[in-house]
Amino acid sequence: MYIIQYLFILILFSDLVSNEIFGGQHIKYQELQTDKEENSLSILSWNIKMHPPPYGWFYNSIDKAENIIKTLKESSKYDVILFQEAFSYKIRNKIYNSLKDIYPHQIDIKDETNFYKMNSGLWVISSIPITLIDNINFTELRHNDWLSSKGAYLYSVIKSQQEFYIINTHMQADYRTKYSDIRTSQYTEIQQKLILPNENSEIPLILCGDLNISKPSKLNQMLEKLNFMNGPLSGKLKHTSLGNNHELLDYILVKSKKIKFQSIERRILNMSVYLNIDSIQLSDHYPIEGIFKW
Repeated sequence: MYIIQYLFILILFSDLVSNEIFGGQHIKYQELQTDKEENSLSILSWNIKMHPPPYGWFYNSIDKAENIIKTLKESSKYDVILFQEAFSYKIRNKIYNSLKDIYPHQIDIKDETNFYKMNSGLWVISSIPITLIDNINFTELRHNDWLSSKGAYLYSVIKSQQEFYIINTHMQADYRTKYSDIRTSQYTEIQQKLILPNENSEIPLILCGDLNISKPSKLNQMLEKLNFMNGPLSGKLKHTSLGNNHELLDYILVKSKKIKFQSIERRILNMSVYLNIDSIQLSDHYPIEGIFKW
């Protein structure tokens, strides 16, 4: 009888000690993981090709918007999601109202457009508070781009007491004519009107969007001019356009003087896997993801 009681007490004591030691380690590990996750900023940049009527009728915009909503509900949660070609107010409203439980913050498009022009299509939603600092519309546009108000938006977010500036832009597309010179004038305009007036060595600056630059030599010219850095892409996908050319047109670039990042991971995502559909049923671009850890 005494032996049984002794064994019972011994087992109970062992469980308590085990829980205290290993359970405590588990809690500390979880805390470390949480801290590690908190010291990161996650960004998704996506050209979603959402034109207003009558153009949108030809692209099944409503169905594609539904698919985008479903994929963003299934995918990882991001701090900031930057959209290009979100021209349609109706579609923006639909996406935001469907996702506002996850992404309660948005800054809608605030372009000064002429009556015959579309807006810039540059829109942002976020899971953390976000502030608009300034925005511009490009003075130089050619071909069909002239019918839009393409430009750039500069935002501010704070994550784990660290402030970040984020630029969302969509630059001149090529048609039968190559418009490299127009893109050069556009990123020079970004530098002169958004970057230099707001430059702060304490605040990292991240530039995202559809740059419509596919040649590495042309991208390097932009990086050198603006003093930004690109980086390698993780994963199998190395292009963002779904056309026949399979070009890399979308980027997440960074400029940081004081803050040294532990890692920056960029990845092009095939979001169609969440719904088992063809990628073109979402957009003609894959989104690009950037995870910044410090």
